[in-house]
Amino acid sequence: MRFRSARPRLAATALLTMAVLPISEPAAAGPTPEPPEAQTVRIPLRDAATPRAAVREVHSEKAFELVGFTWRGPAPDRIEVRTRTSEGWGSWTPLEAQEGGSEPLWTGRSNDVQVRADKSGQDITDQLQLIGIDPGQQVAAPQISTPVAGAPPVVTRAQWGADESKMTWPVERTTTKAAVVHHTAGTNDYTCDESAKIVRGIYQYHAVELGWGDIGYHALVDKCGTVFEGRTGGLAGEVVGGHVRGFNDHTFGISMMGNYDGVTPSPKTVRSVADVAAWKLKTKGVPADGTTRLVSEAPQGSKYPAGTEVTLPTIFGHRDAAYTACPGKRGYDQLGAIRSQAADAQRSTQP
Repeated sequence: MRFRSARPRLAATALLTMAVLPISEPAAAGPTPEPPEAQTVRIPLRDAATPRAAVREVHSEKAFELVGFTWRGPAPDRIEVRTRTSEGWGSWTPLEAQEGGSEPLWTGRSNDVQVRADKSGQDITDQLQLIGIDPGQQVAAPQISTPVAGAPPVVTRAQWGADESKMTWPVERTTTKAAVVHHTAGTNDYTCDESAKIVRGIYQYHAVELGWGDIGYHALVDKCGTVFEGRTGGLAGEVVGGHVRGFNDHTFGISMMGNYDGVTPSPKTVRSVADVAAWKLKTKGVPADGTTRLVSEAPQGSKYPAGTEVTLPTIFGHRDAAYTACPGKRGYDQLGAIRSQAADAQRSTQP
């Protein structure tokens, strides 16, 4: 996706409901290993160098692998970032901006960032703060298991190394009526061995740096088709996530890991997204090729003002409900295939 979500609402009643626990412990025998320790660098840009007009350059003594930007007040109209590697400066990458923070960008290991941002044509880079995250290394490669009967195989939170002490968003119950397809944006230039690190980096950014208390997506799917458990309790139960402004209630968020604006998701990614959506919707008797009615909870100024009833497919793209490019042009073009494969999967598992 381009990650776009209103800040999750922390309903007081959620603390009184029966807790929905993570779906599993690691498949391997023995004690659960300590999760990798994520390290965060926070650097205000107001004091950063300006090697050229409207560009700020930041050097961090600590290396990072994922970056984002936060600010106070209205969001910039435009943010673009690039990082430096041993081969020099990379290409400029646009980041979508929302209230309080940009989407995160997986950069690979780097110490140097250049950023440009403006509001109403004026440079506002001095109002931004760089967030650089090193997700840490796992002792052993994460395993894949099937902890919920009938569900597709997943890498659970424990298996990808979630530090549960950072999960501070209480469970909020919901009833799933639709699945929403996103992309994480960022780079497609990652190995599938790095996927767990990317998920940990997004978790750190959502839960800690943006203050949501947990990862926003219910599930993430990498380019090899591996599924990662996201929001606490979101696979085993029905829990409100933080992935689509105005429609977090009653929806299940699945994010394809990568930028699918100019690149088509792999067949393995499409297949896994379809399988997860098919299974989750079927648990509530929702057809993957149907439609549903949802009521927007977003404030004025969003695509659908609060109280607007909207008819949407039971599997829809983030851009169908919000002003965003997510899940990218090529990702959005695959929604027909995702719906078709999901519907076939539901029919093939009829009793």
